[in-house]
Amino acid sequence: MQRHPVSPALLVVCALVGAGVVGSVAGCPNEVATPGCGPGGCKPPEPEEPPRLFIDPPFGLGYDCVTIGCGDERTLTVENRGGGKVRLSLVRLSVDTSSDFSLRRADDGALPFDETTTVDVTPDTPLTLTVRYTPSDGNSDAGKVLVDWYDGALEFADAVVTHVELPLSTRELGGVAATLVEPRLNFGFVDVGDEGRRDIVVRNSGDGGVLSVGPVSLEDGTAAVFVEPAPGDWGEHFVNPGDELRIPVAFRPDATAAFLGALQVRTSDGATPSLRVEVAGTAVAEPRVLASTSAIAFGDIRVGVTRTETVTVTNIGGAPLTFVSSVASGAGVQLSSTAPVTVAPLESASFDVAWTPVVGGPFSGAVQLVTDDPTQPQVTVTLDGFADAPLLSAAPASVDFGGVVQGWTTGAQTFLLSNTGFGELTVNSISFEVGASSQIVLTDVPALPIKLSPGEEPIALSVFMSASTLGTQQAVILVGSDSVDGPLGTGGVGRLNVSGRVITCEEGCPVANGQPSCGTGSCAIATCNDRFHDANTSLTDGCECHEDPVTGAANVFRDVSGQCGDTGVDLGTVSDSGSELIVTGTLHSLADTDLYFVRFNDGSGNDYGARARFVSGPSGMRLVPRFTDDGEPCGQPSGGALSPGQTREGGGCSSFLCAGNDSENGSFRVEWAPGIAPQCGTYTLSFDANASY
Repeated sequence: MQRHPVSPALLVVCALVGAGVVGSVAGCPNEVATPGCGPGGCKPPEPEEPPRLFIDPPFGLGYDCVTIGCGDERTLTVENRGGGKVRLSLVRLSVDTSSDFSLRRADDGALPFDETTTVDVTPDTPLTLTVRYTPSDGNSDAGKVLVDWYDGALEFADAVVTHVELPLSTRELGGVAATLVEPRLNFGFVDVGDEGRRDIVVRNSGDGGVLSVGPVSLEDGTAAVFVEPAPGDWGEHFVNPGDELRIPVAFRPDATAAFLGALQVRTSDGATPSLRVEVAGTAVAEPRVLASTSAIAFGDIRVGVTRTETVTVTNIGGAPLTFVSSVASGAGVQLSSTAPVTVAPLESASFDVAWTPVVGGPFSGAVQLVTDDPTQPQVTVTLDGFADAPLLSAAPASVDFGGVVQGWTTGAQTFLLSNTGFGELTVNSISFEVGASSQIVLTDVPALPIKLSPGEEPIALSVFMSASTLGTQQAVILVGSDSVDGPLGTGGVGRLNVSGRVITCEEGCPVANGQPSCGTGSCAIATCNDRFHDANTSLTDGCECHEDPVTGAANVFRDVSGQCGDTGVDLGTVSDSGSELIVTGTLHSLADTDLYFVRFNDGSGNDYGARARFVSGPSGMRLVPRFTDDGEPCGQPSGGALSPGQTREGGGCSSFLCAGNDSENGSFRVEWAPGIAPQCGTYTLSFDANASY
């Protein structure tokens, strides 16, 4: 016996059967006797048509039924469209065919399963097979009908067995969508030892698929007082599109307490593979309060910004609970409701706690709940947070360069920017306001943004002025930050005022009795006015030293020469009749000396004495007297030099001046002693003669 498989697309099979000799006629050994043929009349033999298998429909069966509870029967007709017999030795479902398919003969006869249980199909006797599909779950199903046959004119051992497979398939399932009708089961009050029941209701909202639901399990932490009423209740079940499944849950409390938890329900919905069902039950008869929190931490909030937190109050008792909430303490705290609220057993009510900081720094407060829970008549929820109120400060708040000489560049003035508020300050921009003078320049601007905490080292911001155009110069430095409003500005913009005035050299560097110089970037004396000198090289008093005044002429000055051989100044004649010469002069430098000539005359014809007084002068100045009768340019020394306040007087040739002559010439030089600091020195001298000297 040989077996030949056949492709499912080719279900028409032909078998050739050899024709045997059924009779012979003498003289015609190779011919077959033909009915109606007379003796000697012969024709060629006609071979019998072989059996041909045809199964309708030839490409298998498809089913539209996909929902739980539906049933769909389809038939396969096995025909012999040839001659002889189609002998079936096997008709069955493949081993990998879903158990939701079943196969039988339409006449309920036995199906062949081997060569000893064959069934023949002749051209006149087709065989009808019935294949039923009854889905039992939410999965797509498939399978095959297997058929083995051979030519019935042959023995099984000598025949060629042909194998045929016909596919079975179902319509593709649509999508599934698992939804909970109620996400929470409230069992209410159930006394210890009693039982309460509720149902989880799952709806399949999909567009054609069968939803698999289950098993059901307790979520971690849920007490085992929520149980499966009967075995299998929490197992796998199937829900057709648009239908609902009810899964019973029993609550059996084992203590006088409230029980809160959840169940997890598995599904075949890829988007929602698990459904969470909250469960709540209590064996406490009176109202019992449970707040969701005993403390609210608002964290860091900027002043003026509101942050809201929610407090949920749950009644875990078996009787209605009433509570009233109020703000016990804390500035800027508001509640969404302060009216009395009644909460049913195992239900909840919420209210919002909002905090809007009004001042910076740490915050604390409290919300109080007054309840009719006999065990907790008062519940306190503490509040804490931190109000961010960074404040931009500057030292100094403004800079005024004052008068700056044209052409000069000032040294830098520094603003120190600090955070004197609460919370971190972010400085994100530093720039001049539009219209600022270009002669005011910012330098050393740090990379931005920069963050600054209270007490942290300040940000140094330097500014200088480059004076080029005469007149008042102004600029405003804008410092952008997240600072709260303060002395420097509002809206997050601080204003630093900078000003200065560009002035002339003469205005910036005034010189008494002279003209200034500003080319080096600092004040200096360029020149002194005529007859004035800068004796002490100090800008403070300018050209403070005028030359020698001319006696008898107001504000008229001259520079008295002072070297021997110079003309000096002839003061005239002093006689012994009691006349006196007084002279005032000035030494305007260390090299300056003044020389005076005086003639002493005997008007009475008697011996007389002469006197020279150094009336006044600064320390270090000296008067050197000489007489000139020996022909020397300035005369012979007459004693030592005089200091201010000293007098030289006497008669006779051994004295200051020689007496007995009718007249004598004297020279008097005013000079600085060596080692004296530069200065301007004014002096007064007096000369007279008298017989009593």
